[in-house]
Amino acid sequence: MKKQTALALAAVFSLSVAGTALAAPANPFVDVPAKHWAYDSINKLAKSGVISGYGDGTFKGDKTLTRYEIAVIVGKALANSDKADAETKKALEALKTEFGVELNNLGVRVDNLEKNASKVKFTGEVRERYDYQEDYGNKMQTRLRLKMTAQVDENVTFNGRLASQSTWGNADSANQVKLDQAYISGKAAGLDYSFGRQPIFLGQGLLADVSDNNDGLVLSGGKDVKVTTGSFKRGKSNFVAANIDAKVADDLNVTVSYIKDKDATKAYKSTAAGLSYTGFGKFAISGEYGKNDAKNIDAKAWMAKVKYGNAGAVNTAGVWIGYRNADKDFDPAGLNTLDYGILDGSIGVVDNVKGLEYGVEYTVFKNGVLTFQYNDLEQKNTKIDKKNICAHLVYSF
Repeated sequence: MKKQTALALAAVFSLSVAGTALAAPANPFVDVPAKHWAYDSINKLAKSGVISGYGDGTFKGDKTLTRYEIAVIVGKALANSDKADAETKKALEALKTEFGVELNNLGVRVDNLEKNASKVKFTGEVRERYDYQEDYGNKMQTRLRLKMTAQVDENVTFNGRLASQSTWGNADSANQVKLDQAYISGKAAGLDYSFGRQPIFLGQGLLADVSDNNDGLVLSGGKDVKVTTGSFKRGKSNFVAANIDAKVADDLNVTVSYIKDKDATKAYKSTAAGLSYTGFGKFAISGEYGKNDAKNIDAKAWMAKVKYGNAGAVNTAGVWIGYRNADKDFDPAGLNTLDYGILDGSIGVVDNVKGLEYGVEYTVFKNGVLTFQYNDLEQKNTKIDKKNICAHLVYSF
């Protein structure tokens, strides 16, 4: 082997095992003594999967390494090339030339490796949901959300989401796939920004908690006190919004938020203040109070929630109890999405409604969470009973 090739190979060995834990496993090879000068390195390479030895459990350290075996190591190093420094990348280029034939025979297309690699990462979730409300029957729906992220530049990331929802047995054209998120995010001039179709969340969610079809620009800055401002269009309405999220203590966050529409209807001029606290072990407490002082509107609302535990690993669960109380016209456009089980259009999620909610969530399999919620609600201005239930299974991939 050429001297320069040997030096280049040595330079990428560390890259081949990038991310490998320092603690070595038990000796994987019967013919490598623990006191051998290469013992630690061999164990690290074996643990990372770069070398695997022979079927009889031996390493055969005195055996000459073939070009194909070297090519396997180089191929694995190429897979981690994004972690390399300039010197190591230069060494990789030399190895591509030296072992190009072997790499191609192993299925590693050197010349097209970077060009053909997908820059888009796909994840997603499917939700199977059942809603029931007395006098309004039931509804069963399937929803798919396919999420996309791609690094456009060092400080620019593309985020997208395709979504489709339809009732069971009725995947017709009215429920076609829609691009409900498509925005870039990053940092410029010391500020975080997001531009395009993006989710909007203010405070604890009382004023706005909508993840789809909000087109605009949002800017934010700060660490312990994060200040956010933005302007966006949703449907036919144009909004301006602002939010302050202050970390008062390790377990306590306080929020102040504002939203106003710029349309002739002037349906929103709302402010809210809230908090979230996680200092009671597995308990989490949140609450928020808000007021809409738009023209000809004087509506107040508040909500609170106590939750114990979370559905995380398989067979873990969380339970909660919450309360909401909102005057008519507090949220006429439905910017809050706590709509579980509500099939009756005479009340909103936080509009002309009050009552308790009870919920439980349980992880039935990895990335699969089953949730059941019962809402003991009533129409606020008439006291008419609006009880309802909702159950849904969400599995992520």
